[in-house]
Amino acid sequence: MSIRSNRRKPADTPPAFDLLTDVMEQVRLEGTVFFTAELHAPYGIAIDRPHRSPFYIALEGECELQVAGKVHRVGPRDFILLPKAAPHIVRSDPKARIVPFDDWLAAHPLDAHGFTLHRGPGGARRVLGGFFSTDALKVNPLFSALPPYILLRGADPDVQRWLAPTIDFIRAEIDSGEQGSRTVLRRMADVLFIQALRAYAARTRAATGWLRGLGDPRVAKALVLMHQRYAEPWTLDSLARAAGTSRTALAVRFRALVGEAPMAYLTRWRITRAANRLRSERTSLTRVAESVGYQSDAVFSKAFRRVTGVSPGRYRRSAAQAAAAAG
Repeated sequence: MSIRSNRRKPADTPPAFDLLTDVMEQVRLEGTVFFTAELHAPYGIAIDRPHRSPFYIALEGECELQVAGKVHRVGPRDFILLPKAAPHIVRSDPKARIVPFDDWLAAHPLDAHGFTLHRGPGGARRVLGGFFSTDALKVNPLFSALPPYILLRGADPDVQRWLAPTIDFIRAEIDSGEQGSRTVLRRMADVLFIQALRAYAARTRAATGWLRGLGDPRVAKALVLMHQRYAEPWTLDSLARAAGTSRTALAVRFRALVGEAPMAYLTRWRITRAANRLRSERTSLTRVAESVGYQSDAVFSKAFRRVTGVSPGRYRRSAAQAAAAAG
């Protein structure tokens, strides 16, 4: 006679909540403009556009990038992202004459395909790059955790594994001129941005903001709870209990690592999600407010204005105008 066990098979363990994915899924780049450039030495361009963040991919040749008080030699297939629109200089060599970006662009305008040529007696450098607006990104907690620049080297096989096919796709789309290519390129800018952030988060030892908070078990638990259940009526007491620590310990540790109080972070995350809904949906302001945990339109509007600097209605109108202008 066989004996039947009463033991239950263990249930499948649910996958761990991916906080990085949750934050990056709320990234929306706007107003992205791609360009390609052929630059013959000598050249020097000073770029300082506070609301326009650039990214560059070196296709051929070398140049220098001066940013945040440092000078980097940039070679083929290197990728540079300046997420906070830090002022910087791109030049062929230290002796090159530096020209402000607007003056340089007036002398070397982009053609219909976004191509520009600078003639000179020296060697050529070919660049693929673009600019995107930082305004929509600033409400995302990711923004405060980013450095002035991210430089990924083309010699790194982990980088080239995703960067090389992405470059090929973007170049083919730029050259095609097919209908809808501007939309495709805007989406590819999102892809490039997210890939760069993932690479940065995976290898940096100097993480700041909420990225740094992931290294502390209690702070990480609080972050996950706020991201998974952002619409719940959290208080510092209830959040601390759920994270397995005291109110004071969580408040002190969270601020020390993340750089702001837990409730302030929660507000910013709620507004991040609300802002994306306002840009992409026609849902009423009341429904948007309720979806992120606000039962009062007045309280929601006050929080939204505090984080973004504008009212929800004005934010939605500005986003619609920007989308219409981008085509």
